[in-house]
Amino acid sequence: MDALNKVTIQIKGMKYHITTKEDAAYVVGLAHKIDESVHELTQGPKAVSLNEALVLVAMNYIDSYEKAEKQADSLRGQIAEYLEDAAKARLEASEARRELSKLERRLGGKG
Repeated sequence: MDALNKVTIQIKGMKYHITTKEDAAYVVGLAHKIDESVHELTQGPKAVSLNEALVLVAMNYIDSYEKAEKQADSLRGQIAEYLEDAAKARLEASEARRELSKLERRLGGKG
């Protein structure tokens, strides 16, 4: 059973306590990325509110996740096709070896 880690993260100055099976450094790294994204959106002349920034960051990450999932599904499909092609090629090679063996026996018997 995986141990649970209690991790404190900080986003825009607010602390959140999280219990997770993930490595603490990994979770802190995720929070840091979110904090950086939120900071960029809440600064400057085109700044948005904290809530708007969090929604935009969430939308961006979900979009990236969905695209990555589609790409992974596509790669899994390609790998399945390659494995099927390789299996067919092995079968064809095996059949060709058997046919070659038969022909060699025929030729050997006539010589």
